[in-house]
Amino acid sequence: MTIDFNNINSIVGGFNKILKLSSVGGAPTIPTPLILAGAPKRSGLSPTRVASRIISRKGEAGIPVGVLPSGSVNPEEIMWRIAVEEIIKELQENGIINVAIAPGITLSAAGVGPSGPVSVFGSTIVMSKAYGVIQ
Repeated sequence: MTIDFNNINSIVGGFNKILKLSSVGGAPTIPTPLILAGAPKRSGLSPTRVASRIISRKGEAGIPVGVLPSGSVNPEEIMWRIAVEEIIKELQENGIINVAIAPGITLSAAGVGPSGPVSVFGSTIVMSKAYGVIQ
């Protein structure tokens, strides 16, 4: 499809085509060993870090950063810190992470029976559900 830049309908059609491309495919999956090794090394959510990043980027929007001309603390920056603290508190205290575990996970077990040692090898046959906590 060629776009006629003199025709608004053609330009809008081009934008629509570009916007539809974002739904093609999905986010790449993270390999399980990488999650297992990397997730514990994360520092977790930090309200101070998030609020500081937002406040430091206010200049991009043309909003003054730092103390007011009178020398007092900027109340908007205080509100950003409060808002981010409350959002993260809500995520940590009430957020739920549901995890679906597919059947077919390999398992092994060992034990002792009347006839001596017993070893079991197999796989799960039902789906399971697990929960996690946001940190």
